Amino acid sequence: MLLKFICCDVFTRIACDLVAKSENIVDLEFMPMLAHVEPEKLRFAIQEKLLQTEQSARVYDAIILGFGLCGNATIGLSSEIEMVIPRAHDCCTLFMGSKERFLAEFGNALSTRWLTTGYYERTMAANTGYPLYDTQDNYKTSVEYMEFLDQYDPETAEYLWETLHPKIETHESVYINIDGYEHNNARERYSELMESMDIAVRVCQGDTSMLKALVDGDWDEQRFLRVPPGQKIAGVYDMDEVMKAAV
Repeated sequence: MLLKFICCDVFTRIACDLVAKSENIVDLEFMPMLAHVEPEKLRFAIQEKLLQTEQSARVYDAIILGFGLCGNATIGLSSEIEMVIPRAHDCCTLFMGSKERFLAEFGNALSTRWLTTGYYERTMAANTGYPLYDTQDNYKTSVEYMEFLDQYDPETAEYLWETLHPKIETHESVYINIDGYEHNNARERYSELMESMDIAVRVCQGDTSMLKALVDGDWDEQRFLRVPPGQKIAGVYDMDEVMKAAV
């Protein structure tokens, strides 16, 4: 198959490796990581890439998206070419390899801080190991917060969340180790940063199988949503279906 892969740049190392090894021909294009801070801007940027892909001289079999719901950034996206997107709320599920692994590690504390080498390279200053901007907005991809956004403006949604969920700093953070891609000192620098804040670091094992299946065309219904041409991505916001195709 000839595929267009529009992907968040937090997956740069993994995506390039998987594309190089896939039997499919994959044209890869990265988007800057904006999901947690400017979802509307990200949605507009992805939609522009979708339109450019439709107008390309190359005839693609499908467009695969290296995103989840990402704070509603992918809601409403549509194309005249079939789109395939992982059933995930955010990229943590993709780093963990499945919704089940994500829930097993984070289900009891969705606000837990976490980091991968991709996040380190894209959101932290390599010379200091400190964040270039705040990456702890995990709640913005939660089912509850996205329901607030559906009903209210962003300012009201933020107020409701802060009222119902007063900030409580967790005393544990997670580093997701992904074998074969740990080519920098991300884990060590992150541990140093967390220890300076009296926060313990728990290391868990990542899994690239969901991203591999996306690139290889192994699109089972349980893990991926296939959006027919002309239809759009709509949110379901549960922990199973996550999203659906809508007219």
